[in-house]
Amino acid sequence: MQSIMANHSMQTVTNDDYPATDGRIPVVPVKGESAARARAAAEVIGSKVFEGAELASPYLVVGETDAWLQMAGNQVRIAFDSATMLHRRRGGQNELLGRAVGVKASRQPSVWDATGGLGRDAFVLADLGCRITLCERVPALAWLLQDAVSAAKVSGHDQVRAAAERMTVRHQDSRNLPVPACDVIYLDPMFPERKKSAAIKKEAAMLQRLSHPQDDAEALWEWAWQQPVARIVVKRPLRAPVLGRQRPSHALTGKAVRFDVFVRPRDTTETHGTGE
Repeated sequence: MQSIMANHSMQTVTNDDYPATDGRIPVVPVKGESAARARAAAEVIGSKVFEGAELASPYLVVGETDAWLQMAGNQVRIAFDSATMLHRRRGGQNELLGRAVGVKASRQPSVWDATGGLGRDAFVLADLGCRITLCERVPALAWLLQDAVSAAKVSGHDQVRAAAERMTVRHQDSRNLPVPACDVIYLDPMFPERKKSAAIKKEAAMLQRLSHPQDDAEALWEWAWQQPVARIVVKRPLRAPVLGRQRPSHALTGKAVRFDVFVRPRDTTETHGTGE
């Protein structure tokens, strides 16, 4: 990684200065590159640019052509044409996700991804032919998602460009929005760390720092159930309890996660059913 520290006196920025819970984290330009894109990013997410700062909280590093989240020496990027994502395009788990959402050869539903996160499931669904809206409330993540989609639209891989054209990013909290006409709401809520679990992966740890610490998965579910959609899909840890008060129509199970699928009757979706 290129050095991001400027050659002048160090300023310490603490979590009190930038609470990680609102996602408006510091922006640091890559040393030796123009800071114009870093300044533009900071303006979009409502933050500030710091050069030569010793940063205690997660921060967003922005260069002329690259950007990533950094915390405790770990980097997290969103790149839909990365080797990892290109490999995942051929993975068997894509079929499970597609089946949960209702993808068929003759049907590619429109999807509202209410918890955009790093956008990987959303990209898989777009690659399967779905038109998908990624709604992400954390400003830095929403900026990275939009940056990644824009980059994917000029990728050297035809399939990546085609998928990116089916992806739309919105920086908002889904719970504050009525969902426009779509077929499926997809939820992948942040689940809390288990006391006896193995160490959380660096990406999950970063997302937990950026997100609000309160577990609001139930509130997210209640919002989703009020929306007039034909299907709700919830991604859960394999042994986690079902989210919400309703029983899923069915569940699809993988090695580490499962997809709880709630298929709604037409009269329920038309009246914004609350689930008796």
